[in-house]
Amino acid sequence: MTESDWGARLEASYQLADAIMKDRATSFYQAFGNLPEVRFRGVAAVYAFCRFADDTIDAVGEPGAHSLGEARLILDELEAAVLAIHSDSAEVSAQEISARLKAADDAWPWWAAFEDTVRSFSIPLDRFVSQIDGQRMDADFTDIKDDSELVLYSRRVAGSVGTMLLPLLADDGRDMNDVGWLEACENLGVGMQITNILRDVGEDLRTRNRVYLPETRRTEYGVSRDIIERLSHHPDPKTTASLIPQSFIDMWESLATLADQYYNAYEPYLGWFHPNCRVALVAAALSYRAIADAVRKEKYNCFSSRCYTSAATRAALVLEAKRRVKRLV
Repeated sequence: MTESDWGARLEASYQLADAIMKDRATSFYQAFGNLPEVRFRGVAAVYAFCRFADDTIDAVGEPGAHSLGEARLILDELEAAVLAIHSDSAEVSAQEISARLKAADDAWPWWAAFEDTVRSFSIPLDRFVSQIDGQRMDADFTDIKDDSELVLYSRRVAGSVGTMLLPLLADDGRDMNDVGWLEACENLGVGMQITNILRDVGEDLRTRNRVYLPETRRTEYGVSRDIIERLSHHPDPKTTASLIPQSFIDMWESLATLADQYYNAYEPYLGWFHPNCRVALVAAALSYRAIADAVRKEKYNCFSSRCYTSAATRAALVLEAKRRVKRLV
C-alpha cells in the first residue's frame, strides 16, 4: 500500500469514527465539538474503540450477533492488537508493522484512526486493557457482591475512559502523569457509571439479566433480587412507581451518595484541561449528577422508564458550568 493509499484509508477511518460517535453519543459529540480538530478526531477514535468493546459483549444474544464464546475471543484479539501498538523494535520491519495495522483495520475499520491517535498522543495502553477487562466482567457476569466490586467494575468500564481521554483533553504543557489528576479523571468516570447503573436497573435486568446493585447493600436494606425482577417485569409500567418499596428507595439513595463522592475531585484540576473543553467537561459532570434528580422526579422508577434530564435542565446546567469555570479557573 502506497503512502497516498494509506493516507486515504486513515482519513476514511477517522470519518467512520466520527460517524460512530455522532450516531451513538450525540451529547458527547456535541460536548467536545469545540476542541481543535485533531483532538476532536482523536476523541472520536477512542470512543469508537470503547463502543466496539462494549457492543461486543452487550450484543450477545441478539439476532445475528456473536455467541458469548466468540465475543470472548474478539476481546482477546482486541487486547492483543492493543498491546502490539507499541511493540515496534529494531527486529520488527516497517512492512510487518504495516501488515499488522492493515489486518486490524480490515477487521475494525475504525482501527487505523484509533492506533494513529494512541501513537500521536502517547496514550498508555493499560487504559485500554482495563476497558477490555471491564467488558470481560460483563461477559462472565455474576451479580455484583459489594461496593468494592462495584467500584472496580466502574473503574474498568468508565474510569478507564476518563484516563484514556486525558491526553486529548489536557491543556498544553501539563503533566499527564500527575497521579492526582489521573485519579480525579478516573473517579469522575466511576461516579458517572454508578449513576448509569442507578438509572438503568430495570433495563439491565430485562435485557441482559444483570443486577449491578451490590448484594451487600441489597441485604442491608432488605431488597431481594425477586423484588427487582418483579418491578422490572411489571406488566403495567404506569403503576410501577407506586409499587416501589421504601427499602429500595433508601438503598438507591445510599448508592447515589456513594456516586456523589466520586464527582468533584476533578474541579481543582479544571485549569489543567484545554480551554475549549472545560465548560463541556463541567456540564457533563453536572448533567450526569442531575440524572439522579430525574429518577427522583419519576418517584424512583428506574424499572420501566429511562429517566432523562430535560432540555431546559441541560441548558441551565451549561450556564452553571460556565459560571463554575469562570470561578474555578
